[in-house]
Amino acid sequence: MKAFIKNIIACSLALVLLAPSASEAIFNPNFILGDRDLVDSTSMSVDRVQSFLQSQGSGLASYVTDAPGGLRKTAAQVIYEAGRYWGINQRYLMVRMQVEQSLVTDSTPSERQLNWATGYAVCDSCSTSDPAIQQYRGFFNQVNWAARRIRERYLPDLAQNGVTFTGWGPGKTKKTGDGYFVTPENNATSVMYTYTPYVYNANYNVWRFWNTWFIRHYPDGSLLQDSASGGIWKIENGKRRPFQSRSAFFSRYDANQAIPVSKTDLEAYTIGAPIKFPNYALVLSSNGKVYLLDGDSKRWIVSPEVFRAIGFNPEEIITVSDSDLATYTNGEPVSLQSAYPSGVLFQSLQTGGISFIKDGVRHSVWSREILNSQFKNRSVATVNDEVIQRFAKGDPILFRDSELVTSPGNRSVFFISNGIKRPIASK
Repeated sequence: MKAFIKNIIACSLALVLLAPSASEAIFNPNFILGDRDLVDSTSMSVDRVQSFLQSQGSGLASYVTDAPGGLRKTAAQVIYEAGRYWGINQRYLMVRMQVEQSLVTDSTPSERQLNWATGYAVCDSCSTSDPAIQQYRGFFNQVNWAARRIRERYLPDLAQNGVTFTGWGPGKTKKTGDGYFVTPENNATSVMYTYTPYVYNANYNVWRFWNTWFIRHYPDGSLLQDSASGGIWKIENGKRRPFQSRSAFFSRYDANQAIPVSKTDLEAYTIGAPIKFPNYALVLSSNGKVYLLDGDSKRWIVSPEVFRAIGFNPEEIITVSDSDLATYTNGEPVSLQSAYPSGVLFQSLQTGGISFIKDGVRHSVWSREILNSQFKNRSVATVNDEVIQRFAKGDPILFRDSELVTSPGNRSVFFISNGIKRPIASK
């Protein structure tokens, strides 16, 4: 076990996890896409665009079109270069083509689909044969004008006026073409409704394809940090639980375990119960009972005598409401038989082995790496081995959830989730 080391940084996890189905996420018509997601023009290389089109069985994977200067370019080149030149995410451009013409998943697109790839300049009542819009016809023109319009008109309008020329802007409530009142939360969502002012059959599909193709899914135990606000969330049972204080987080984890993500990634999860208090906090409920918070359970300290005998500090008691404790399950009461209810680390003078003693049970800690994972900031007391052996033997301590582990000579990397090591493989 000592061979295991935590030499993979947490953010690398974000590069290798698979996307969930959009049905697992909750659609919010006020937030279609994150601002950074819209303008991240470095999100994909031309090779990545090509491989993505191939993975979807798209006819675009083999499509070649005319470009200015008498050049011939693949669809992947056109998408990549338009994104880079205009500073618009290549992923968004492909989503737009899918929403407008199903080009990403259609293996045999028609000339009409290709010529009006992004739906640019084609209004609801417009005919594609209208002479006024022929300058925008063709795959190259459609991709570039869709990106150019956002960069040269929509985003400058938002920066200068707070709204686009059609009145969409963050915090501005406006009725969509299909009768819904929407209040965009950011610039990118305002851009989406300016481009197509409908919720369903339009921006819902932008959100759906983005979530299906490009939103990362993180296993239970992952710690996600909002890149904008700095807030940290724990993924648990498919939901995101917010840490509501620094002490609540740091009593459980290290800062370097949190993975920076966008708000769009976070929006893929519904919000779960908050994590308000530090682990092993002492809390006083409205019924006068004092509890020891142990993970997600609350353990009643059965009497003041037990409280004093164990050595708890009354000045550390936090008064809480019933609603604060509602999400905690009832754990084993703390009594005089509960030796070390908050746990203690003992190291044998004779063997050097370390054990974690909790509630009268000893749990072996098999490596320095596991010790640092679970008990990084806790002190270790040195005692005779016979003291440790007095306690009943329990299961060994394993790596904590959210850890990435590997070992020398083994290229496999594992993510610890719900106590199980999950192999990570690139998609």
